[in-house]
Amino acid sequence: MKNKAIICCGLLLVLVTGSVSISGISNDEPTSLIKDLVRIDITQDDVILPQNVEVVAENQGEYIDIIIPRDRLSELSDNQISFTTRIADMDAYHAAFMGSYHTFPQVESIIEGIAENYSDIVNLFSIGTSYEGRSQWCLEISDNPGEDENEPEVLFMGLHHAREWPTVEICLRIANNLTAGYGTNATITNLVNSRRIWIVPCVNPDGYVWCHDLNHDWRKNRHYFPQYGTYGVDLNRNYYGSSNGEIKGEWGTIGDGSVTHSPGDEVYCGPGPASELEIQAVTDFIIGHEICALISWHTYQEELYWPWGYTSSTTPDATYMGAIGTGIAQRITRQSGSGTYTPQQAYGLYPTTGDTIDSMYGYSHYALGRTTFAYTIEACADFHPSAGYLDQICKENNDGALYLLQEAQNIQETVVPRVMPPLLDEIPNDSDGSYRVSWQQQNPSADPDYYQLDELSGLTLGTDDAEAGSTAWTLDGFSLSTTRYHSGSHSYKSRYLDSDTSSMTTASPIPVTSGMKLSFWCWYNIENNYDKGFVEVSTDARYFKILDSFTGSSGSWQYKEYDLANYSGESVFIRFRYTTDQGTLNEGFYVDDITPIAAFGSITTLSSSIPNEFYDITGKTNGTYYYRVKGHNSVRGWCDFSTLGKVIVTLGDDITPPVTTCTLAGDMEGDVYVSDVTVTLTATDDSGIDYTKYKLDEGAWTEYSSPIIVSTNGNHTVSYYSADTIGNIETEKTCSFTISKQVPTVTITIKGGLGI
Repeated sequence: MKNKAIICCGLLLVLVTGSVSISGISNDEPTSLIKDLVRIDITQDDVILPQNVEVVAENQGEYIDIIIPRDRLSELSDNQISFTTRIADMDAYHAAFMGSYHTFPQVESIIEGIAENYSDIVNLFSIGTSYEGRSQWCLEISDNPGEDENEPEVLFMGLHHAREWPTVEICLRIANNLTAGYGTNATITNLVNSRRIWIVPCVNPDGYVWCHDLNHDWRKNRHYFPQYGTYGVDLNRNYYGSSNGEIKGEWGTIGDGSVTHSPGDEVYCGPGPASELEIQAVTDFIIGHEICALISWHTYQEELYWPWGYTSSTTPDATYMGAIGTGIAQRITRQSGSGTYTPQQAYGLYPTTGDTIDSMYGYSHYALGRTTFAYTIEACADFHPSAGYLDQICKENNDGALYLLQEAQNIQETVVPRVMPPLLDEIPNDSDGSYRVSWQQQNPSADPDYYQLDELSGLTLGTDDAEAGSTAWTLDGFSLSTTRYHSGSHSYKSRYLDSDTSSMTTASPIPVTSGMKLSFWCWYNIENNYDKGFVEVSTDARYFKILDSFTGSSGSWQYKEYDLANYSGESVFIRFRYTTDQGTLNEGFYVDDITPIAAFGSITTLSSSIPNEFYDITGKTNGTYYYRVKGHNSVRGWCDFSTLGKVIVTLGDDITPPVTTCTLAGDMEGDVYVSDVTVTLTATDDSGIDYTKYKLDEGAWTEYSSPIIVSTNGNHTVSYYSADTIGNIETEKTCSFTISKQVPTVTITIKGGLGI
């Protein structure tokens, strides 16, 4: 068994010493296929980069390094942008150093050898499979692999970006040192015995094979998009956003970030958050384990970063997280042998969204209520240091990793997590006006000291046609507009700015009932596959899920409808988001006639100092009441509210039926509609609505869930009624209207005589 380990280490030594001279490489490809790495001087003026170039490094106020096709270098010169070429021909550069780094099959052989030789402390498994069928291998290193002993868990990852080969070697070195040193090195033995260590050497195996093994300059994965004829997504732009409710930190937000929605570009963020198999595997793995800290290695810059990367604002844990990051960086000597890596907040490199550290820190903190200190290390002074430097680089980064492993215990034991929104217990309907509202804490380790309980009543659900002001929304860039509208004379429109993000979010939570659907009308003219609009849903107004996205031109007002069945029994917030890059700016994104929108007649805080996980209520009169609760601890303060819980109070016999109103929307001339008509039914009742039914003309009775669109010319009648939750049924009502869409008149002029 030990012989195999010696063979693996010997293989590493042979490969590392086999570098190739770059001067021996020739490339006869056309200049459109040759890419150069150039450094742009930004000390003098504000520099606007050409579109669709790949930013790979930046020192703010000094320089930006980009990779650009050689035949586009004239774009820099034509715009008086000062630059120097650092690497002429990236493919030739890669070929020069291929022999210094392992092929992917060799990587697999090495980790298999480690797992076999040290099976008592190592478990080798795959966390996922790539698009081309390769495994994303993970090494678990612990004294009892496979067992959850509530030890601090730390994750090390290499190679999100295909051309960043040294990151694989760094992870292999860490794995080798932890296993070979176990039982002989006291520090390592103690760490393995008291930690659960995970190592994923190659997050992007397809990209690595394409770039390293097959010698193609490449950054992304190898996901093929036949509709575009392009390959690949930048995996470090495909994670969730910051999950803190900030639109600038969301996946897909462009603004000033190094990210695009253009599928052919190097920093393409993908069709959706965690859309890629490789990132689904990583995020599922992190969510499924109590990872308290992680490092994701990249190249190059010789710097270490912590969140946030999308903004200069700091995270709630910036002081402690930054101190540990500084400690890691101080243990990694630069490639030159002089000085150590530079530690800083990630925003200091260049703004990004959808990256590993913002997403995993933010999602853990806000959505999971636990701590994950997340770091990026940009190792090396260039992409592929020669064999003479590689051993030193791996050793130095191993020292930084060991420091994080040592600090992991302190992170787990001393960082108090945020209180998560409590889970309200179901409240039975009540007949005497006295009942208990109770809840469960999602993360007891947050140690909440008290709670606040709010009561909401007088709910109305309706359609916002943008004619009564914008009080139903929290506007951040969207505003009321009279430029375009589906009905009435107003709609909501996105802000008209380059490198910008705007949003509008429902001000009140919407209780979701069975069969409920979100619907709205939208008109958009958005730079195709560069700028984007989104409609999103959230239960806490922080972590939003995308229901749909919009780009290109709608051509006309479009009706959109989305089933909210996954949120039945909960309450949600709806958000519209629009994001633009610095290039072409089209008219933007309009929305109108949005259903359902919730409004409450009364919102009352019953108490903000409840010491227990329940609250007794007395003296309520007939009606439907909603409740929400949030917790507090001394470190983080107040958390977010829970979703709404509902109770219906019925004292004695309630014989009052619901009241349903019918609202019509469309373009009119006199008393006649000359467009499609949107029919919205809104029902109210103190006991709560069980269902609303309708029929159009002589059609069948149908349960109402969203506005009805009527398109045909003629006289129409909508019949409708509602029933409440205790069986009272409303008398049938009707509303009538006429549609007369004008048929275009075509005039034909015939020249010449009869028979011609």
